[in-house]
Amino acid sequence: MIAKVIWILLVFLSAAALAAEKEPPGAGGSGSGKIAIRAGHPRVWLDEAKTEWVKKKLTGKPLEEVRALCGDSVVGRSLAYVITGDDRTGREAVDRVMKLSPPREGDIERMAVCYDWCYPLLSAEEKKAIAAQLAQLCRGLMKQEKIWRSFHNGMYTQGWRVGVTALALYGDDPFGKEAFDFVMPEWEDALRTFEKVYADGAWGEGYNYNHHVANEALRFFEALRTATGVDRMAGTAHLVNNGLYMMYGAKPNGLVYPGDDDDFPYLNWFEHEALLIEAQEFAAGRHQYFANHCQVERFKFTEDLGWKDVLWNNPTVKERPLAELPLSRIFRDDGLVIMRGGWTWDEPGKRSGDAWLTFRCGPYLGDHAHYDNNSFEIYYKGELAIDSGRYDDDWGMEGDPQTILKSEFFNYYQRTIAHNTMLVYDPAEKFQMGVVNDGGQLEQLRIDGIRNVPEDYDQGTYPTDKGRGANDWARNAGRWDTGRITGYMGTKDFTYVCGDATKSYSPAKMKSFVRQFLFIQPNVVMVFDRVESTKPEFRKTWLLHSANEPKIAEDGRSFEVVNGDGRLVCAMALPEKRDVRKVGGPGNECLVGERHFKFGPQSEGAASELHYGEIPGAWRIEESPAEPSAVDYFLNVMLLTDGGSTEYPFAVAKDADPGKVELTVMTEGGIAATIRFAKDGAPGGTLKLVKGTDVRIAGAAWFSTGGKTVFDGPLPAEIILEEGRPK
Repeated sequence: MIAKVIWILLVFLSAAALAAEKEPPGAGGSGSGKIAIRAGHPRVWLDEAKTEWVKKKLTGKPLEEVRALCGDSVVGRSLAYVITGDDRTGREAVDRVMKLSPPREGDIERMAVCYDWCYPLLSAEEKKAIAAQLAQLCRGLMKQEKIWRSFHNGMYTQGWRVGVTALALYGDDPFGKEAFDFVMPEWEDALRTFEKVYADGAWGEGYNYNHHVANEALRFFEALRTATGVDRMAGTAHLVNNGLYMMYGAKPNGLVYPGDDDDFPYLNWFEHEALLIEAQEFAAGRHQYFANHCQVERFKFTEDLGWKDVLWNNPTVKERPLAELPLSRIFRDDGLVIMRGGWTWDEPGKRSGDAWLTFRCGPYLGDHAHYDNNSFEIYYKGELAIDSGRYDDDWGMEGDPQTILKSEFFNYYQRTIAHNTMLVYDPAEKFQMGVVNDGGQLEQLRIDGIRNVPEDYDQGTYPTDKGRGANDWARNAGRWDTGRITGYMGTKDFTYVCGDATKSYSPAKMKSFVRQFLFIQPNVVMVFDRVESTKPEFRKTWLLHSANEPKIAEDGRSFEVVNGDGRLVCAMALPEKRDVRKVGGPGNECLVGERHFKFGPQSEGAASELHYGEIPGAWRIEESPAEPSAVDYFLNVMLLTDGGSTEYPFAVAKDADPGKVELTVMTEGGIAATIRFAKDGAPGGTLKLVKGTDVRIAGAAWFSTGGKTVFDGPLPAEIILEEGRPK
C-alpha cells in the first residue's frame, strides 16, 4: 500500500511539472471535427453491442475457464472482468497497472485499456494517477515530431498509443481531448496514404514492418468505431487487401516474404490478430479461413494473448477457402507480384509441393526499402533463390563516412548486390553516403546529405531538411518513381511480369534495363533481360543468391542449387559466351568488391544473434558476358524439382524474326513452351504453352507430342488483373 501511495504522489508531481510546460504543437490542426466520443465506459473495442456479443460467446463457461481463455495479462484479466463482473479478476489487472514502476511507453495500451474496462473498480485517486501517467508518456511522444510520418511504421505504433489514451481518457481528463485533437490529423493522413498509395494492400517498408502498421491501424480504427460509432475502416480498400498481402506473402513453411528490412521473417500473432479484425470488419471469409486453419506454430496466440481470440474471432463470419483465390496477385503501387503453386502448408515430415515466388519493380518508398528493382525470389520445398544479407540495426552509422564502411546493412543488405537482379559496374561511380560501389542501383536514402524519403501524404507539417512538408508524397509527383511494372498477366497456368528498372540506376551507366519474368505452373521459371549500358566496358552481372553452395556444370551451361527438400537447376541460354562463377563461403558471405562485411553476431555495427527464420545466405552465382558490349541479353531457364532429382530442362534459344529471340522449353513433367521475346523496341513477345504433352528424349534432342494448348497469344504490354481477383 505504501508503494502504491508513493507511486501516486510521484505521478501527481510529474503531472504538475508537465502542466507548467508549454503544450506541444499539434501535428496538423484539430482532429475532433464532428466525431463525438461517447460518455461512459468501456469504449475501447467495446460498445454495448460488442460487450453483449462477447458475453454471449462465453455464456455458460465458469469463471476460471473465462480467465484461462482471456489469458493471464492485464488486458486479458480486464476483459475477463467485463465478461464476468468478477471484482477479484478486475482488481488483479488494476493492481498490476498500479505497480508499474515506472510505466514505460510499451505499457500505454495495457494502462489505457485497464482504465477503460475496469473503470468501475478504480478509486478517484487511481483514475487520476493513471491519467496523469498516460498524459506524461504521451506528451513525450507528441513532442517527437520526427516520428509522426505516415510512410514510417513508428507513427503507427505511437499513433495507437496516443490514440488509445485519447479514447480512454476523453471526457474524464482534459488530456483526452488534447491527445485526440493531436492524433486524428495523423490518422487521417495515414488513411490517405493507405488509399492513394497502397490501395492494393502491400506496405512499402516490407512485410516485417507491416506487422506493426496493420495491427496498430486496425486496433485504432476498431477502438474509434466502438468509442464514437464512426467507422473509418469501412470502404478502406487497403485494410481489407492488406490481409491478402499477409496471406499471399506467407510461404508453405510459415516463413514470409523477406523483401526490404526484415529480421522476423515468419508468420506470428500480429498477422493472426490483424486477419481476425479484418474478417470481422469486412465479413472477409478468406481472412477468417486463414486465421482458423493456419497451423504454423508461431501464428497461434500464446496463452497470455488469448483475449485477442475472445474479442475478435467471430464464428459467424462464413469461411471461404483460399483455393478460390488466383494463384498470383499484383500489388500495383508497391510494384510487387507474389506467385504461388497453391495454398497448402508443410506438415510434420512432409513438405508442401507448392512453389512460392516473388517479383518486384516499383517506387522507392522510404527508409526500410531496398535497392532491388527487377529482383525475384524462389521457394520450393526450401529457400532456393533468396534475398540475402541480414538486417543488422546499423541506423546512425550513415552519418559518418568512415563508420559506414563497417556496415553490412548499408553496404550489402540494402544494396542491389544482395538481391537477384542486375549489376552494371562503372568503376568511376560514387554512391551517396560513401557506401561501397557494388555496381548496383542508386542510393536513395540521402542525396547530398539530405534525406530523400517520402514522409507524409499531404499533411504539410513534417519537418524535413528542406522545410516542413517538403517530402509529402502528393507534392512530389514522380520523385520516387525508380521502377515500374509495365506488363502483367496471372492465370492458373502461368504468371508473366515485365519490369522496367532503368531509372533505378545512374543514367551515366545505364540506358535501359527491362526484365521479363515468366513462371509456368508448377515448376518452370524463365527470365529474359535486355540491358544496355552507356559504355561497352561497364560489366553487367546477373545474380542469383543461395543459402548453400551452388554447383556449376563442367561445360558452364548450367548450375544447380539444393536446399531443404528442393532443388533449382538453371540452364543459361544467353549470353552464348559467358563467364560464370560462384562467390561466397565462410568469410565471403557478404563480399562487395574486396570488402568482407560481417553480419549478425560478428556485425561491427549492431551485433546480435540471428532470429528464427533468418536466412542470410552464403553464396551467389554471378553470370556475365565474356565479351564487352553496350547491349546484352540474358536468358535463363530454371526448373524446380525435389532435392534428389537429376531432371534438367531442355531449353534452346535461337534468333527468330528480326529483333526477336525464340526460346523452346520442355520438361519431363509434360510442359512444352515456345516463347518469343523482343530484343529491341517495346518489350513484349508471344507465348505458346502446351501442358500434358508426352516429352521424349532421343540423344541430345527432345520431342513432345500431344497435350493441350492452354495459351497461345501475345504477352501483355499492360497490367491485366487476375481473373477472380477479390474486389
